[in-house]
Amino acid sequence: MEKIDLAIIGSGPAGIAAAIYALRRGLSTRIFESEAVGGQAAKAVFVENYPGFAKLTGQELAQKMQEHLASFGLEIEEGNGVAKIKKTGKEFELELENRQKFAAKTVLLATGTENRKLGLPGEKEFYGKGVSYCANCDGPFFRGKKIAVIGGGNSGVTNALYLSEMASKAFLVEFMPELNCDEIYLPLLAKQKNLEILKNTQLLEVIGKEKVEAIRAKDRKTNSEKKILLDGIFIYAGLSPRNGLAKQLGARIDEKGFVKVNANMMGSIEGFFAAGDITGGLAQAVWAAAEGAKAALEAYNYIKGMQK
Repeated sequence: MEKIDLAIIGSGPAGIAAAIYALRRGLSTRIFESEAVGGQAAKAVFVENYPGFAKLTGQELAQKMQEHLASFGLEIEEGNGVAKIKKTGKEFELELENRQKFAAKTVLLATGTENRKLGLPGEKEFYGKGVSYCANCDGPFFRGKKIAVIGGGNSGVTNALYLSEMASKAFLVEFMPELNCDEIYLPLLAKQKNLEILKNTQLLEVIGKEKVEAIRAKDRKTNSEKKILLDGIFIYAGLSPRNGLAKQLGARIDEKGFVKVNANMMGSIEGFFAAGDITGGLAQAVWAAAEGAKAALEAYNYIKGMQK
């Protein structure tokens, strides 16, 4: 069983920033990732608020972070995440999806979040058949077609802008009376002539046979319902924390499922740290990177304290 100082679970901005800081402090470090590198940040159609880059795609940002990490000699193995975790004595035991085992003095959970499901009729049945949670991944398949984006926050709005550039017709559906996005996006939305905004509207059902054909929605003010013919629907209705490993360890989580940490980014278990979206803070790449850096430095201090 290979023994390391710090096991980082997750390769978004929090995990990568943590690895860079840990390696600079001389900690033996590994990153374990069950999916693709970059986390939610990699799915962004564009990023305009990360210092140093005026505008780039989420995938470009993730690639630059990965290249920075590689300069320290650490590569991320995608598709081989942590399946099991437990603490035995002063060490954590990790078993990967390929059954390989590691022992770590400290663990940093940076698993982030996943797109929240609405639980509507047809949503699960038509996933991959017109229902998507990633415009950056699936948008090009809907060029020249009719689509709807569900959710009027920053994620929904930016993806609606992106998709409306290629779709013949786009709808932005928001449950609340007003959009909940940054003001900078409002004039951009107004310029998109093929984009129709439906506020105060509740999505009721995804309709189709072999693929998405329409949605059924209700005007929350008048209670009137209507059927909108569509080829695809992109859902951005918030995020749910990926807290399965935290639960395995028995770490404390809050009522929304986010991992509770103290001022040093340590959870309720000695040597267990968490950073990024999984802690329930501001869901921004720059915030996650800052938390990851802090967590790595605190893990270093913790390990040095163990050696005294």
